[in-house]
Amino acid sequence: MQLWCPDYQTPDIEIADYQEFTVHRCDIKFRGPGFDPFAGAQGSYFTCVGAAQTYGRFCETPFPALLADRIGLKALNLAVGGAGPGFYLQYPSLIDAANCGKFVILQAMAARHDTNSRFEANGHVEFLKDRIKGDIVDSGTAWRRIVDEDFENAPGYIAETRRSWLEETRRLIDALRVPAIFFWYSSREPDYEIDWDAMRELRARGEYVDLLNGLWGDVPQLVDGPTAQEAAALCQSQARCLSRRGMGAVLINRQTGKPIDPAHYKDRGLEYQPLAMGRNHYYPSAEMHEDAADALEPVVRRVIG
Repeated sequence: MQLWCPDYQTPDIEIADYQEFTVHRCDIKFRGPGFDPFAGAQGSYFTCVGAAQTYGRFCETPFPALLADRIGLKALNLAVGGAGPGFYLQYPSLIDAANCGKFVILQAMAARHDTNSRFEANGHVEFLKDRIKGDIVDSGTAWRRIVDEDFENAPGYIAETRRSWLEETRRLIDALRVPAIFFWYSSREPDYEIDWDAMRELRARGEYVDLLNGLWGDVPQLVDGPTAQEAAALCQSQARCLSRRGMGAVLINRQTGKPIDPAHYKDRGLEYQPLAMGRNHYYPSAEMHEDAADALEPVVRRVIG
């Protein structure tokens, strides 16, 4: 089975070497350094599952690697950019790999591409199938259709999406036989409120980027406090990292040590667009990954005793 996943290494080759590798019976490329999780002793590593924030786009040493150095266990980084919890349920070998480790760090992933009565998740990585029109579109296009065509029912679609996300998270946690740590890794608190009057004004002015941000909230999009709390309660432990430290850093060419040329990446496709800005305004910075490791370390040490 092959599902669409973002390719970070090709556009980012001047910035970082992600040392990508694959796991047995799964042809998705993951962030290294890699190893065969089925070849070693039970509990000789820990597993991280999540999205781009755990993968560590633009970051030389993401928090799984930092944490591995601190606690003396290898890290199996199975994060996939744009993934939701349902992604992992499609690959039994990834669940098996996680269950061969000592524990799992489960990032609170986005819900923006989960199922509701209008759209059906398609691979649980960014895309959705329109139940009415029959086509497959990215999550931004899907939610713009809701805004354009059925805005007054948007609260209901959001509630349905959160329930779907929670059920997928529950199924993932139920499949794990090792301790799971629920990890809230974001620049915002879990609780957030949608100002529906402001959303109507943005809709009237056609300001869709701000409108979607207002509906979704920051990463993990569409997941609110009560939903996150229910998911965290299913895990043995939880950790939280709220940080924006270092956000907006200039992207540096690892060969020259100089800033990349943003013009080189313009008009080269969706995955190149963050580079066309010349700065990292979305993915966690190196400093934020340090903060994540700081938040996780005491929790992990309690879990492993």
